[in-house]
This record gives sequence, structure tokens and C-alpha cells, in this order.
Amino acid sequence: MGLVGLFTGRVRLIACACAFAAVTAGISAVVSAGPSAGSASAQTASCAPGTTVQTTAGPVCGVTTASGVNEWLGVPYAAPPVGALRWAPPQPHAPWTTTLEATAFADECVQPVVKSGPPAPGSSEDCLYLNVYAPAAGGSHLPVMFHIHGGGLFKGSGAGDYSLLASTGHEVIVSTNYRLGIFGFLADSAFGPHAGDFGLQDQQGALRWVQQNIGAFGGDPHHVTIFGESGGASSVCDQIASPTAKGLFEQAIDGSGEYNTLFGGAGVRPGGQYDLEPQDCKSALPSEPQARSIGAAFAASVGCGSGNTNVAACLRQLPTDTVLEASDTPGDGYQYGGQGTIAPTINGTTLPRTLRQGLKAGDVNRVPIMIGTERDENLVGEPTTPSEFVQAVDSQYGRYAPQVLALYPLSRFETPFIAWRTVAADSDTVCPAIVTDEALAPWMPVYGFLMTDNDLPPYTPTGAPDTPAGAAHDNPWASFEQPVTPALDANQQVLQDEEIAHLTTFARTGNPTAVGFPVWPEFNRSGQEMELAPAGDSQTMPIWQIAANHNCRFWDAISPGVGREARQP
Repeated sequence: MGLVGLFTGRVRLIACACAFAAVTAGISAVVSAGPSAGSASAQTASCAPGTTVQTTAGPVCGVTTASGVNEWLGVPYAAPPVGALRWAPPQPHAPWTTTLEATAFADECVQPVVKSGPPAPGSSEDCLYLNVYAPAAGGSHLPVMFHIHGGGLFKGSGAGDYSLLASTGHEVIVSTNYRLGIFGFLADSAFGPHAGDFGLQDQQGALRWVQQNIGAFGGDPHHVTIFGESGGASSVCDQIASPTAKGLFEQAIDGSGEYNTLFGGAGVRPGGQYDLEPQDCKSALPSEPQARSIGAAFAASVGCGSGNTNVAACLRQLPTDTVLEASDTPGDGYQYGGQGTIAPTINGTTLPRTLRQGLKAGDVNRVPIMIGTERDENLVGEPTTPSEFVQAVDSQYGRYAPQVLALYPLSRFETPFIAWRTVAADSDTVCPAIVTDEALAPWMPVYGFLMTDNDLPPYTPTGAPDTPAGAAHDNPWASFEQPVTPALDANQQVLQDEEIAHLTTFARTGNPTAVGFPVWPEFNRSGQEMELAPAGDSQTMPIWQIAANHNCRFWDAISPGVGREARQP
């Protein structure tokens, strides 16, 4: 899913490839249009004095908040990806001359209310907009933090309150929407060579907008840090691996980007809202031929198969609801999560290889990175009885199940839920994250962390008393990047202050060590990571100790393609 993961009310990078010849005429028609109805241009709120800024496409104005931050909300960075631009690389937006009142968030990209559901209210295919937050006190050449929202690459948006980061760090923050699910990632040969990964291309398109425009908002286009959680964090991994993202950012922050199952299987919570596709930082993504095959199956399922004289035109004319519903219908592509490709693939240009593959030869964007995960991440089930625990272990680990049950006997845990939470986090998240850190370390400065805060506001357990979430998937880290209501207690306030200090200091200097908080050593040199905890209890820990605590020697040995020599103290 995604360090600012599933956003609704809470916080949970592309070279544009050449336009396909088959849609050139349609592209020209769309690009010539101005900002569309329902976008920021249609908002009626008044702009604040002194907020008018000239962008490459036209002037925009925004609002000033009581916290002393200027905000420009719903600024278009690309043409609406509709009509002939559905399933095409993002294209430049047409210029405008009348000042665009960027005072309210634009629609989020099409997404279901819950997975396998209808489109959410306020979601639209016309969604390629971003938001800018800058200190009202002004400044120039300020560090820029570019946020990629989480949500499993099938939901979420760039809407949020980034005033705390902007004001505390005196930095410019940019958040963005990008195409999601089937609309962001469908691969089909009908769309031309190297189709797919449009959502990642959108992220890069927004980053190109930053390169061209952020100086007018007080930011430094040569000092950009990308950051994200969950699906946003896996996107950060993809952008580090992407040759078309080269030069678009100088640093990266990745939180909770390891969440897919150890063996790549689907995980299901009640309601299916966390069905997983191979898409996180360690995942083996579908090859281009595989992705095209899955895309062809989707086209056939909606009546746009190879018998059509123009498959691409047929697909682009389908109603939005029809596309969304079909993408979650079991079929030939269901092994990937549903009909059609709905997450990144190896498309040959945006992603010619995965992060792990690129790191083997150092063929990646080499930037300092701050990267980590939560201690108790679990997106693959919630067993509450002993038999359900055994069944979950059997389902996930197959022939290794007896060894897992011996290593994690129920007698060691208060409840079956806590036992499974521990198994899932160790195997799927904590240990793979260390492997990723070690793969990154030869090529770039790495600052690793493990978040152990299990007292996420508002201090109530999720579910029954015997199913405590602990330091759950991206929650503690992500929840502190924005203002929290109700007010934090003293212990949690210290942790929020510390996190904001680390994030903004890293964005400013490339090293997260902040005044007033523990020294954060570089993983490459020290073999240590930071354990982030409330009440000023954060501390550095040797990587061998973390590995021992989470049985990483065992998990590394059985992990497909990531085993290696056992660590030694």
C-alpha cells in the first residue's frame, strides 16, 4: 500500500515517452484545451494577496493559512488523461492567460470506495493536478520535498495538510495525484511499444513540472527530495530504478515500501481491501510479454479483443465504471490481482528492470536515501484462533510451514493474532527491508530505520482487544507528517517533533541527524539503523541485532532470490 499510505482524511517519482502515432490527433485536440471544468480553475474561493505566481502554462494564485504557509491547490501539471490520452504518457497542459485560482484540491484519480467497488465520489479521470506549500515568509532556493501518496497504487490522493513540514522545515512541499490501478498501469500492445507504467510516468511528469516551475514558488529545482509511504514508497523504489527519472531528484525517503508477501502471493483481509499485487520494493514485476498478455485478456473481457479493427480506440471509449469494474473481475490476469495490469510492470523504458535487478550492477539513480519500515507490518490476514494461525502459516509458507511453526510457537505469544503479526512482519517486511538496505549501500548513502511506536493516536486498538495492530503498516510514521487531531500526548509529541526534524533536515542536508535528537549514523559505515520510538527513546541498533531479533537468518535463507551469507555480530 503505501510512508504516507492510504490517504483520505489522514496522511497515509518519468520521462514522458513520445506520443503514440495512433493517438496523435486526439492528443493535439486535448492539449489545446484550457483547464477543464471541475479543476482548480472552477473554484470560487478568493486568492490571498501576494500569492500570484507565473508558471510555464499560466499564472496561478493561492491562499495563506493561519499557520503562515502559502498553498496553491489543484494546479494542473499535465493535460487531462481522457479520450485519446487515456493510457498514453502524460502530455503538457494547454497554456492559460487568466489567473487560475488554485484554492481547492482537484478530484483524486479514479479509484474505488473499497477495492472491487464502484468509483469513489470525488474521483475522476481528469486528475493530473498537484499542490504546492511554501512558507509565507518567503525565501528562494529552498529545499523541495515531493510527496508521492500511498494507497497500494489503487487509491489515495495528494490532498493533505503539509503545512507542518513547510513551516517547521522552511521548505517547499509538493504533493501530487497520479493515475491509479487499471487507469495507471494497463499494458497492451495496442497502445504502442513499451506501454504501461503510466502512473509512474505521471509522477515523473509532476517532477518535470517541479524542475520547470518550483523556482517561482521559492524552491530549488536542483534540491528535490522525493518521499512516500507504502505504495508511495514502492514508487520511490521504482523511481530510483527508472532511467527516465534520472536528474529529477537528488534524495529519497522511503517508508513501508516492503509489504508484499515473501513469496508474492495475495494477501486478503476481510472485504479484500488489501489484496496485494507484486509491486513493492522487493517484488519481481511482470515482464513486458507477460504484461501484454494480461492486457490482451483484459481487452477481450470487455469486448475490445483482437477481433476489433482498433483495440486502443475501443478501450479508450469504454465508460469509466466499466473499466474499473472489469479490472477487479477474476479472469486470465487474476494472478496479478484482477483483469489487466494494475501495478508497475517491466515495460522496457520507464522500468527496464526492478530495483533489486538494477542494484546488482549499480544501474540505478544513485541518491542518498532514508529508508525503513514498521516493526509489526501485516497486510496478509488476521487469524484469531490457533487453527487459523496454523492455516495462515501453511498457506503463506508451504513446505517451510513446519519450520515457521517451530520458530514461532504459539506458546510464545499472548494471542494467535500477535503471533501471526510477528511472523508476517518479520518475513515480509523487516528482514526484506534489511536486504534492500544492504543492496543499496554499495551505491549510495543509506540511513535505515525501524519504527517501533505501537501507540498510534488516538490510542485505541484496531479491532478487538486481542488483535492489537502494534507498529502497523506505515501508520506511526505517516501519521506524524501532518498535524494530528486530537492533540498528541507528551510521549507522542516528542516522536512527531523528532520525525519532522529528521525528515526536513535530511531534505536540507542529505543527513537526517537533527539538532536535539540522536545522531543517525550512515548504514554503510556503521552497520546500524535508527530505532524510532516515542518519549525520546529512539536509539541506534546494530543491524545484526535487528536481524537476530526478527529471525532474518532463517527468512533470508528461504526467500526466493534474496538469500545470502548469514550475518555475524
